Amino acid sequence: MMGALYVGASGMRGYSAGLQTVSQNLANQNTIGFRQSMMLYQNLISQDVSTSSNYTTNFSQRGCGVGISDIRTNFFELGGFETGSSVTDLAISGDGFFGVIKDGVTLYTRAGNFRFDKDGNLLDPTGYNLVGKPVVDGVVSSTTEAIHLDMQPGSAISLNKPKPTSSVQLTANLGGTDDMSNDVANPFFSMTGAWDGTANPPLTTGQAGYSNSITVYDSLGSSHDLTVYYDYVGMRNGLKAYEYVAGINPSEDGSANAGSKAAGLLMSGTMTFSSEGHLVAMTAFTPTGQDPADPSAWAQAPLVDGLPSFTANFAGAGTQDMTLDFGLKMNSGWNAAITSPGVGASDPEAFYAVMPGASAEKESSTSFGESPVSRLQKQDGYGVGELSSLRINAEGMVQAAYSNGQSADLYQIPLYRFNSRDNLKREGKNHFSATTGSGPANEGLPATENFGSILSTHIEQSNVDVAREMTQMIITQRSFQMNSKVVTTSDQMIQKALELKRT
Repeated sequence: MMGALYVGASGMRGYSAGLQTVSQNLANQNTIGFRQSMMLYQNLISQDVSTSSNYTTNFSQRGCGVGISDIRTNFFELGGFETGSSVTDLAISGDGFFGVIKDGVTLYTRAGNFRFDKDGNLLDPTGYNLVGKPVVDGVVSSTTEAIHLDMQPGSAISLNKPKPTSSVQLTANLGGTDDMSNDVANPFFSMTGAWDGTANPPLTTGQAGYSNSITVYDSLGSSHDLTVYYDYVGMRNGLKAYEYVAGINPSEDGSANAGSKAAGLLMSGTMTFSSEGHLVAMTAFTPTGQDPADPSAWAQAPLVDGLPSFTANFAGAGTQDMTLDFGLKMNSGWNAAITSPGVGASDPEAFYAVMPGASAEKESSTSFGESPVSRLQKQDGYGVGELSSLRINAEGMVQAAYSNGQSADLYQIPLYRFNSRDNLKREGKNHFSATTGSGPANEGLPATENFGSILSTHIEQSNVDVAREMTQMIITQRSFQMNSKVVTTSDQMIQKALELKRT
């Protein structure tokens, strides 16, 4: 009878602890990143007893109750993802933990409700700082540190330095055949001779058949309009020739040509198209003097990676080199027969010839139909940018987005895994710590191997299944009730035995 009393009591203790686990799960059904626990039971030691079956089985045993075997944490199932209110609300889709640090102590968590404090530290609600790998000049560091971003006005992060334009790509369809500017003495450079940097504009609408402009940037981040003017020259042997002039507003010219007729001029040349309208040859010259009409005041433009280049001098910003890409690369250098703009007057045939070794790009200028139109405009410069927002991608890269359309990588957030997640120690406040049983944390990058990816502006909720917990609560309660009945029944039996002595 006493044994039955103790067995029933062990059942009451065990299922009381089981109900506490169920209660803990239900209490945290809305806790961010919480992981559901499951109580496992085991039988206690058994006593050997002598029975008639000993002659058959050699032994008989009597159980001594139930105890707690293990309280396991469910890391397998993910919680639901809900939309957060900030870009620093982070969730992990897959395995892995965030690393957080405070006072030299590193803990791990699935709860990604982080916020920046006034000093730029990215903290969780308990003051632990999210760790990340700093990115310097596009290179991710091999070491981690507490994420700290100084976003105050005037800080290094708050501004994005300008990048002067070094490459311009302009392709157009030059379909028109109206010769607006016609210099009989030098028909291939009529517009060049007509350029007047002392006038505004330097070329009138009646001196160019078509023009298109693109914004470029100087070393200070100031913007300027680079305009290319085109005009039809003529056709010979099925080949069509156009002349072009590239320039800026003469008032922005800071070179020695400022104030002269050549002010604002950057490049001039010709473009030759096949009968099918494809670009097959071109020339390019840059000014060396102040008289655009003087052929000796021009030199062949230098080639950079097969593209013609010129030097622009913006007032107050200094000089900078730019390539101008119309869609044709001169892989074998310039046509040796054309050394200056003056060749066009004495040898026009030289400009109606396919250029050997030249290769047209996919986006190349063309000459189709009768309507000129711009096809592609692209340049690689930008002005000063102010910090407009932060974003965090699936690879955990923390990026600054700027008003000039640029972005910069600042940190990459690593994730951590363990050889045995079941042996992590709960530290409260949504934190876990590594133990000898769990093994050390294995660091990796999001979206690689099995570390999972990061979802910005999302929060992972608890993975507690309320229906399952309610069912478990009923089972636990009934088990406790049955064991309490064993205790009361044993008590009644003991009481009855005591009454036998009094009788």
